[in-house]
Amino acid sequence: MKEPFGQVQKASVSVLVDNRADMMTQSSETVKRFNEEALLAEHGLAMLIDLDDGAMRILWDAGVTSIALPENMRRMGIDPATIHQVAISHGHDDHTAALTEVLQAMQLQPAFQKWEEDTPMTELRRWAEGRRVPIVAHPAAFRERWARDQQGNRWGPFLPPPRAAWEAAGGEIIMSEGPYQLAPGCWTTGAVPRRSFERSGIPTSLFYRLGDQLFPDQLEEDQAVVINVQGKGLVVVAGCAHSGIVNTVEYAREISGVERVWAILGGFHMARSSAEEVERTVEALQALQPALIAPSHCTGFAAIRRFAEAFPEAFDPGVVGTTYLF
Repeated sequence: MKEPFGQVQKASVSVLVDNRADMMTQSSETVKRFNEEALLAEHGLAMLIDLDDGAMRILWDAGVTSIALPENMRRMGIDPATIHQVAISHGHDDHTAALTEVLQAMQLQPAFQKWEEDTPMTELRRWAEGRRVPIVAHPAAFRERWARDQQGNRWGPFLPPPRAAWEAAGGEIIMSEGPYQLAPGCWTTGAVPRRSFERSGIPTSLFYRLGDQLFPDQLEEDQAVVINVQGKGLVVVAGCAHSGIVNTVEYAREISGVERVWAILGGFHMARSSAEEVERTVEALQALQPALIAPSHCTGFAAIRRFAEAFPEAFDPGVVGTTYLF
């Protein structure tokens, strides 16, 4: 990284799509719950990252259907047009499905209208070009994927995210294999080096096609968002943490140069982890003493239960409609 990582004065992360909805959870000074209306839950993830009171709004992932994210945004009073950037954790459809609809709701394409004769051509050109919203992703997120069962049968294709539809709706695809600055103090990690004991997030039966060949799919595009909040430390927002949540947090510390980890949120991909891997993960994160840990989405019940036991003060159940204030 050539640029300083930077920091933000304040930040919030709002859960717009997740596996669980619960209108009985309580708010606190730093954790706010939306209980005014029931929200939709699904096996997917989407979050809204808000930096310095709306100076920068980033949509992080987009759920598994085209229904929940737009509807939850409508019920929570979030205008899609206020989103400045989009970042995608990886190419699986439970993190990308509603993005086309959200982009279309932003109305980025220019509307047909009457113009006065003396309108400068520069104004006409600016209007005709419309507004473009950056969509930051690792190049591997757009791979065509296949599965192979134990009998050798192939299943697929799992089509890649609809890049052409995103661009037609006003998205500007930005490919980045390494860390990418969304704003001073807020970066995507890019591909996360896999150095720890963690293995449960690495698929064993998935492949991607390149030409006429299939190659083992290690989901190397997996990335997180890292926010450095002044006076607190790092907020690590995972998507699925296929690279391992410990690897992800340690890499966030490495690229930022910040040791203190304040919060760890999102999917940890531990639903199929062994009991031993769960315990090792819990111990590794306990050593960091985060002020908040909110495992959700693909973390799995057994692992979430252990986090709740191991972090009695820091743990928060990840449910739709929660806003974490930093």
